[in-house]
Amino acid sequence: MADILALSLLKSQNVHKIPHRMDIRCFLSGADGQEDAPCELLHFKLIGGLLSTMQNDILFFAEQRNGRIQKISLELAGGAKRLAAQSGGRSIAFLPGRDVSAEAQILLKAGADAVFTADSPLLAFYSTGLYGALMEQAARNVNPGLILLGSTTIGMDLAPALAVKLDAGLAADCTGLWVEDGVRMARPSLDGITNDTLCCPDGNTVIVTLRPGVLTPLTKEEALSLPAPAADAVQELKLPEPEEALRMQNGVELLKAELGVKRTDDITAARVLVAGGRGMGGPAGFETLGRIAALLGGSVACSRACIESGWADTSCQVGQTGKTVRPALYLACGISGAFQHTTGMEGSGLIISINKNPAAPIFDISDLGIVGNVEVILPHLIQALESYQTIE
Repeated sequence: MADILALSLLKSQNVHKIPHRMDIRCFLSGADGQEDAPCELLHFKLIGGLLSTMQNDILFFAEQRNGRIQKISLELAGGAKRLAAQSGGRSIAFLPGRDVSAEAQILLKAGADAVFTADSPLLAFYSTGLYGALMEQAARNVNPGLILLGSTTIGMDLAPALAVKLDAGLAADCTGLWVEDGVRMARPSLDGITNDTLCCPDGNTVIVTLRPGVLTPLTKEEALSLPAPAADAVQELKLPEPEEALRMQNGVELLKAELGVKRTDDITAARVLVAGGRGMGGPAGFETLGRIAALLGGSVACSRACIESGWADTSCQVGQTGKTVRPALYLACGISGAFQHTTGMEGSGLIISINKNPAAPIFDISDLGIVGNVEVILPHLIQALESYQTIE
């Protein structure tokens, strides 16, 4: 997307602004009326040394489970720190839960300049009312220009409640975030065909939920270069009395919470993904991919077409309407490379693609491309991997 100032965009009438209280979206269109390709990579830009008219501080929600920081929180910490470093602001975490105070040090090492903690047995399990009231307290303490949450079950529930409390703009389930005379966000449209570009150009606080994998944690080098945290970097928020806490939960008290079976095949955490598309031909093709994934110590992923055909589980889907992944190796088999899929995997470390069509778009973003039939190539790959393991 070309760099265009918001003012000129508005004057050109190619951006349609909806009031910030709603889930606003701006549709950018070219001269021919076609939508411009959205910016799918994280990109930050300085405007006159500041992030447009927004406040420089960034607040992010540090999600935990059983008192342990989740991966998405480290991703938000890294992204917030990088943006705050450019704006001259601070990256500030909000960490609620039970027995979580010690986890604040992890967030400081992950990029947070300060951490607001709320540690109480009342916060052992998520509650929209309680968590929302305490995060509102944190936000009003710092008046951030940007608030980040993960697009998790908790983040997607908490974000709209917080937006109402703060009278803030909200962009949900985003796959991109950058600054261009104000905050701009990209996310899939409801029909899953296009990416929408959203903006909140009036300088109000913007709340953004981001899919896991869109932002990245600080590298080891970045973490080592962080300055020592201030003596008062960790601050405890004022907790409500039990009676007030019950009122905040609309009079509903949680008696018991039973943890379900934890999935061990989360593709967003895999270092190696073996992904299949329509070119795999059917469920039998995915059995072959499973063998390769097992040999490589990875997981199986797929494109949307395979979900619609019933060849794979929805938890395996990568792309605009699936998950965003950043494995060290992404092996794409029989995937054409439509942008609806590549928007979810183009940040992978090494992309190897196999497709019988030499003009397949997937080759445009691949580090290594192999033109050929997967039914012929994959059995040879399995044989080579098995031989290698035998030698070891």
